[in-house]
Amino acid sequence: MHTARWDHGRDLTGLRVGVIGTGASAVQAIPEIAPVAAHLTVFQRTPIWCFPKADLPLPLPVRWAMRIPGGKTFWRLLSQAYVEVTFPLSAHYATVLPLGKRAEALGRSYLRSQVRDPQIRDQLTPRYAVGCKRPGFHNTYLSTYNRDDVHLVTDPIAAIRPGGVETADGELHGLDVLILATGFSVMDVDTGGFPVIGAGGQSLAQFWDTHRMQAYEGVSVPGFPNFFSVCGPYGYVGSSFFALIETQTRHIVRCLREARRRGAARVEIRPEANARYFAEMMRKRRRQIFWQDSCANANSYYFDKHGDVPLRPATTLAADWRSRRFDLDDYRFSGPPSDEPQRSPEVVGSRAVPTRHGRRTAR
Repeated sequence: MHTARWDHGRDLTGLRVGVIGTGASAVQAIPEIAPVAAHLTVFQRTPIWCFPKADLPLPLPVRWAMRIPGGKTFWRLLSQAYVEVTFPLSAHYATVLPLGKRAEALGRSYLRSQVRDPQIRDQLTPRYAVGCKRPGFHNTYLSTYNRDDVHLVTDPIAAIRPGGVETADGELHGLDVLILATGFSVMDVDTGGFPVIGAGGQSLAQFWDTHRMQAYEGVSVPGFPNFFSVCGPYGYVGSSFFALIETQTRHIVRCLREARRRGAARVEIRPEANARYFAEMMRKRRRQIFWQDSCANANSYYFDKHGDVPLRPATTLAADWRSRRFDLDDYRFSGPPSDEPQRSPEVVGSRAVPTRHGRRTAR
């Protein structure tokens, strides 16, 4: 079974369990499975950087300070600053700020303190820089490998057999249950539960597949009027999703207010503005950690089929500043308001259609 489709009716007590993967899902599942299974076999392709998780109750003085006017804002900014340092600054400015080296030293030190066996410790040591792929934060994941009933396998998987998993060395690892902690296809050009069709009849998925993933400020795509994305390509900097939602929503609201002011019913990003923004992203990405030699062995899901990493090479503050000051003339505002909703023939008959009020409902 896959971790995303967990069978809650299956009791793993006393069974031989195998887990494929050592990413974010596996880091959470493995420490919970090991104590109840008769034996746990973990199949690892690429080790993950794992750091201790500061999972402590807020001290009483902090809780008291949260009640003071401005207290919550202060702690939110402090939390945002921590997140900003751990990823955007270290990943997007890798050639300028050597923060990753300090994180690697912390990760290696934590690994040494958690795993006793030097051979297993070596197998769990990443051969890529911190930031090349998403790290894990857990307090018992690494120490789970100290158990006698937990076996780490690093040989490639050759085949899945009825009785277990066969690795490239010819060994068959007998299992009763196999769990796939293999993550998600986050870089597929899927647009959700219904197709998004542009003005020329091209789908958004086709556009991204042909022209690479791109969107002006991560929000708008040329040829797709009145379509806005909150988490589009090169919009997310890799920090807080709450900050992302606020930033992109501010961008969208500015467009809608300008459309109302001009009496326009159609809002579309100009192709030249989108091309300019995409070129800026390509230029600034050179300083990111992903394009350094240290990421060659990461097998990171950040990369899409075109070899791009559609994360915005900027800080949260920079993205916020742009959302307030981007040139509204980068958009084309046209068309008088209409009482009748515009229906796309490519969408009618699919799983979602526009209603009288312009919302989409699943059929």
